[in-house]
Amino acid sequence: MTINNLFDSTSNLLIKTAQLHSQKAEVIASNIANLDTPGYKAKKFEFAKQLQAASAAAENSLAMTATDVNHFGHSSNINLIQGNVTSKTNSLGGLDGNSVNLDQEMADQAINNWAYTRAMQMLKSKMAILKNAIVEGGK
Repeated sequence: MTINNLFDSTSNLLIKTAQLHSQKAEVIASNIANLDTPGYKAKKFEFAKQLQAASAAAENSLAMTATDVNHFGHSSNINLIQGNVTSKTNSLGGLDGNSVNLDQEMADQAINNWAYTRAMQMLKSKMAILKNAIVEGGK
């Protein structure tokens, strides 16, 4: 049994969101690291549309009834999201063919860090609620 089978769909969504933001941070870090590499083309990691579509599909689906013990932890479309790495189009490319815009990368990094931190804070809150239910339920 994987850890995703232990939690509800909201927890799974938050876990996947944090994983995707972590992957995006790696792409941004790679862009920044290649700032002075001649000919390097900046990349972007996109997953928001896939995440929204999977989230909407999960909300619109009918609840399933478990008729077998193996039905617990049914995998959702959220776990299938991988995101896409594509080249950024940047009109401010350098003379050496490098298309990294440091200001834009730093702004993207700040936004991504905030989103990752927010997802982790929400997950921490859900775990605190679960912990409280376990501790108080045992009394």
